[in-house]
Amino acid sequence: MPIINWFMNRAKLILLAIGFIVASEACVLMPYGYVGLLLFFVLVFILLPIDIEKFTMALSFAILFSGFFGSYLGVPGNENIFLFRLLIPIHLVFFLFFVKKDWTRLRYVKGLFLLFVAFFIGMLATGFWAPQLGESVRYLYFIFEWLYVIFLCVYYIGNERTYQLFTRGIMILYIGILGIGVWESLTGHHLSQSGSLFYETTTSAFQPTGFQFNTNDFASLLTILFPVVVMQLTTWKKKGWMLSGIICVGGVSMYLVIMTNSRLAMVVLLLEIFVLLFGWSKLWSFVSVYVIGMGTLLVSTFHSSGFVQNLLGMVLNSFTEKGDSTSARMQMYQASWDMIKESHFMGIGAGNLPLRLDAYMYGFERLSDNYWAPHNYWLEALANGGLLAFLPLLAFFMVYFIFAARYWMREKYSAVSAIPLLIGLAFVAASIGLSSTIDKRHLSLGIGIGIGLAVLNIRYFQKGRSKQC
Repeated sequence: MPIINWFMNRAKLILLAIGFIVASEACVLMPYGYVGLLLFFVLVFILLPIDIEKFTMALSFAILFSGFFGSYLGVPGNENIFLFRLLIPIHLVFFLFFVKKDWTRLRYVKGLFLLFVAFFIGMLATGFWAPQLGESVRYLYFIFEWLYVIFLCVYYIGNERTYQLFTRGIMILYIGILGIGVWESLTGHHLSQSGSLFYETTTSAFQPTGFQFNTNDFASLLTILFPVVVMQLTTWKKKGWMLSGIICVGGVSMYLVIMTNSRLAMVVLLLEIFVLLFGWSKLWSFVSVYVIGMGTLLVSTFHSSGFVQNLLGMVLNSFTEKGDSTSARMQMYQASWDMIKESHFMGIGAGNLPLRLDAYMYGFERLSDNYWAPHNYWLEALANGGLLAFLPLLAFFMVYFIFAARYWMREKYSAVSAIPLLIGLAFVAASIGLSSTIDKRHLSLGIGIGIGLAVLNIRYFQKGRSKQC
């Protein structure tokens, strides 16, 4: 029988996949279930002859994809021990001691990695004067996670074939996330770790969060992955399915971003759509699509169903009725800036800003739950690490944007070449819009920048577009 022969030929692979799934579920559902995952890896190496390099590569993609699930693939009762945090040290050991390294893959982007390492070292230096050294060590580890996932993206997504395979997985995951978001928005039900179960607002019950904790994180995830997913949809051979997929993904993404009430995400998603439309079409056809779209929107405002009117009302409210939220953010920004000046731009110590900010916002020091998110990645970096850490970080993103813009312009503003630039713009918006602390954030931001850098490495640097980074 062909089916039986197929299973027999792939018995080891099937058993390996089943074992990994069972071990992963044990890691999630059972207390200290991560011990089962470690036992699984030990048994694999004892019982099965495997290719270490292929295994390490597969493990790298397991880290990247598990980063999107965060606490949903974590140790019960210990919400900060996520699956990717268990896999990273395992991968690091295999990569350092059992795999032959090919550093030529990083030839053109080593300058950017050195800037990020300098950012890490700058934060490390603040440990000499940080009041809470434990918080500094904790914060440095989270920076290391970001650096490691960016490295994994660039090192292992080193050619067009691997990139297409990886983004195909991202597309499937993204569509699944959209489905969860629609379910949340229509029913008011949420996954177990959603912040919408704890918010006390009139709109939180129907605000989607997906696998993230809060709505801003969810909106940021959608905008960062949107151009990657849309461009993957364009690879579909049947034009009818391709256009239907793009329209559905674009429409549902816009609907969910509106439901989150994230103003920056709305602006970024519209910008992404217009840039992609511009890249796909000539100037006049782009103008025509824009005019027709605006006309349709105006007509629908007066003649469409209540659903569209309610949606437009939510957009208007997001920009006009969030004064308290804006005022609170401005207060946090001012407090962070005051602390920056008090430290004479030397930094108050890596990871210490949330503690200082919590005491400022409450007016006294609390003994527990004393961690207040700064709501601004740039001010957080400057306040924690001072100019010593902030300048390399700023240089990293400036160089990234320079090359992303060059790549886009040299490819005649094509849609596919806009991916790194749009990811960068979405990251900037997310870095201001996020309301979670660095330990609660999933790795979607770091993975997004890693994807953008991998695209530049494959399609710009390696093709001779630039001789140095």
